[in-house]
Amino acid sequence: MRFGRAEATEGVEQRLETTLHAYPGLRLTKIPSSQLKPPPTREGVRVLRGGSLPGLGELTDEVYATIRELWEEAGCRIEGYGRTLVVHDPAGYVLTLTQQPGDDPVLTVASPPIPARLIDPPLLAGLLGGLALGCAGPCSAVGPMTLFPSLAGLSAPYWGWIPLYLLLGAGSMWRPETRRFGAGLLVAGGLVGVAVAWILS
Repeated sequence: MRFGRAEATEGVEQRLETTLHAYPGLRLTKIPSSQLKPPPTREGVRVLRGGSLPGLGELTDEVYATIRELWEEAGCRIEGYGRTLVVHDPAGYVLTLTQQPGDDPVLTVASPPIPARLIDPPLLAGLLGGLALGCAGPCSAVGPMTLFPSLAGLSAPYWGWIPLYLLLGAGSMWRPETRRFGAGLLVAGGLVGVAVAWILS
């Protein structure tokens, strides 16, 4: 069965909420989906939601047992023992509960594989932003050169936008949730900006 992104997201969130309500007082500290580990898949992508379960302490084993029992009764296939629990939902969802020594357990719910987007919205936004910045950066030197004739004939003002451009691009690449936007910004802005600055200078 093929899922759309909206249906897959709804199914993931429902299973996440069901798991959290299985044990009273269980709370989730969300982790960005880009930092969650998806299950292996050969086709499509998966919608991911999840986070850490802080403050369990001595209740950790009881929480694991409760979650295992919940999904076994729901007809899911269970894999793993100890601090690694993998639940395979008959509809294709995969729930994992893992804990590394010294860390809080991490609960992740992954949707069934869905078709990859033809156009990645963050990447597209970055490409469009890069096109605009690449054109506007070198062209912004025209005004100061008109006001200050001593700058006429110099090529340096056409390249003055580069530090700001690199700062914006590197800042976007630093955070995982804006990394695709930053990549688009750097690629499009670099190509267009260098070409325009080269022509004007």
